[in-house]
Amino acid sequence: MTRREALALLGGLAAALGCGPGAVAPPETPKPPPLALDPLVDLAPAAGLVWLFDARAGELLASPVLRPGLALLFPPARFDAFAEHHGGVDLRSVSQLVIAQYDGATLALASTPLQPARVEAAFAARALDVDGRAVEGGVTRLWGTVAGGREQVAVFDARAVGLERGRFGPLRAATYFARGLLKRALPALRAEPLVRVAKLLGDAPLRAFAPGPFEGEWSAGLGGLLRATTAAGASVHPVERPAGGALEVQLVLAGAWGADASRASERLASAFQLLGADPLGRLMGIDHPLEEARVSGDDEALRLQVVLDPLALARGLQAATDARISEIMAY
Repeated sequence: MTRREALALLGGLAAALGCGPGAVAPPETPKPPPLALDPLVDLAPAAGLVWLFDARAGELLASPVLRPGLALLFPPARFDAFAEHHGGVDLRSVSQLVIAQYDGATLALASTPLQPARVEAAFAARALDVDGRAVEGGVTRLWGTVAGGREQVAVFDARAVGLERGRFGPLRAATYFARGLLKRALPALRAEPLVRVAKLLGDAPLRAFAPGPFEGEWSAGLGGLLRATTAAGASVHPVERPAGGALEVQLVLAGAWGADASRASERLASAFQLLGADPLGRLMGIDHPLEEARVSGDDEALRLQVVLDPLALARGLQAATDARISEIMAY
């Protein structure tokens, strides 16, 4: 081979590899648009929702009012065990946390810095079988069988993670909301009946919601008021006071109360008193609030506002739910 032939061959090879002077660069793959992850609760779909918790977890964990009580419920070993089983996802670093129950499914969403490869590896280690993996618009999903049940995990661009157990569906909808693909559907807190309750509660670092109708055993709750309630919500504000920390708790029952609002308010007050007299209510300090409960009602909603001792409440919750919390955190 002559020198001229060798140079020609090298030139052709360079052009084929895309680095020669006459090469045409391959078209760049367009980057997907940024994922919409704030507020994270806007990823939770409305269809089939049973209840929903929305927490600014970082704010709650940093609160000096809540710190002693949270230490009872969630000692460091439980956080460490959860992180070990879930690819280094440390709940202590979570800024937003959403947990929602649906018909046949439980959905959890968390905003936190993470390493996608570790999350995937942890899922594969927990799973008996990994049935599939998909990458779509900045979201990576894996699904399979874990501990005898169906489970799916989604990583949102290394900024958030979602976990779904049971019937698949809500997590897929959450990925569509994050990608801006559901133009006609609304997330849970932007759709009736919860959008009205969310507005009535206002902003809070911890909120809980449940849409109506409330049927079966639930219809007898709160002195039978849930039977006529279209949606319920509660909020918790930790506040520092000269005498110590306190929790400002608010309950809202939305419904068409009309002329019955006054009598319904009285029934709500009586139901709260009965709750405080219950053994669990006494254990949680509900029978001795830091401030007496205030109850009001109008055509739109019934409201109950009370100030509770955060440590007494935590002790009661620990006694009532400690075994279940241990199970969840160690899973």
